[in-house]
Amino acid sequence: MESQTLEFKGLKRRPNSNYNISNLATNANPKEKQKRKLEVLPKEIKKHNISGKLLLSFFYILCISLFIGSILMYISLQGEMSTSVDKIASLKSQYESLKKNNDAEYAAINNSIDNEEIRKIAIEQLGMHYASEGQIVTYTEQYNNDYVRIYSIIH
Repeated sequence: MESQTLEFKGLKRRPNSNYNISNLATNANPKEKQKRKLEVLPKEIKKHNISGKLLLSFFYILCISLFIGSILMYISLQGEMSTSVDKIASLKSQYESLKKNNDAEYAAINNSIDNEEIRKIAIEQLGMHYASEGQIVTYTEQYNNDYVRIYSIIH
C-alpha cells in the first residue's frame, strides 16, 4: 500500500489515508462504512467556486441578453416591415391614380387634335404637299426592329 496525495480542482486527499493499488479489498469490512475524507482547502475552494459561478452567471447573462436583443430586433423589423407594406400600398394607389389621370389627359389631348386642320395649314400656309411616286423609297430587307438606321445619305 502506498500513500499518495490526490489533487483535483483544489481538493486534496489527506496524506494519512491509505490507497490500495491492488484490486483485492483485504481490509474491507462491510459493517463499517468508510467514507472518503477529503481535506478542503478553503481559499482554493472559494477561488474555484466563485470564479466558476461568476463565469457561469456571466454566460447566462450573455445568453439572456442576446435572446432579449434578438426578440427586440425581431419586433423592430416586424414594425418596419408593416410600415413598408403600408407605404407600398399607398404608393401603388397613388400610382394608379396618376396613371388614370395621365390616360385621361392623353385621351383629351388626342381628341382635341384636328388632323384635318393640321393638313390644311401644312398645305396652304407652309406650302407642303404629298410625296410623289419618285420620292418614296421602300426597303425590302426584313428588320428585327421597328425602325431603320440610316448610315449614309440616300440620293
